[in-house]
Amino acid sequence: MKRRSLVVLSLLLVLLLSTTPVVASLYQDSGSIYRDNKPQQEGDLLTVIISEESSASHEASNELEQDGDFDAGAGGGLVDFIRAINLSQSSSSSSSGGTTQSGDLTAMMAVRVVEVFDNGNLKVRGSKEITINNETQRIELSGIVRPDDISIDNTVTSTDIADGRIEYTGDGPIGDTQRPGVLSRFFSWLF
Repeated sequence: MKRRSLVVLSLLLVLLLSTTPVVASLYQDSGSIYRDNKPQQEGDLLTVIISEESSASHEASNELEQDGDFDAGAGGGLVDFIRAINLSQSSSSSSSGGTTQSGDLTAMMAVRVVEVFDNGNLKVRGSKEITINNETQRIELSGIVRPDDISIDNTVTSTDIADGRIEYTGDGPIGDTQRPGVLSRFFSWLF
């Protein structure tokens, strides 16, 4: 019996020493921890924080006065029947007008790098569409981003985008009420 237990113990010891332990890590290696996660090539994604405010106002005024006089006295010959003619004309007009417009757009969206220039700058383009209660809103963005303007969390503000083009449009019941009707457009065109 002692011999049998000694053989079993020996076999277990040989088995334990002959197998290589498997070590698994909970951390998945996704590259070097020193690697920069900023976009560097076509197809990479970048998050843009859109925070735009715009306002414009324009005022104009105009005043015009005009006077004119014409005098003719009694003449000789054919014009004897005309005693004295005195014509005078005077007109004045004034007008003024003004327009004020302001807008505010705040959003966050991902864009794709579509081109990398020789100097490292990135041409980006992206669009985002949101539909709520049959109202569809679209944001389209394009422009050029310097890698130095991209923060460590892979975001850039819209004010740091060169040649930036942001287009915000909407379709649906609310957008339809913002457009003038057919008669309003006709009278605006007429007058």
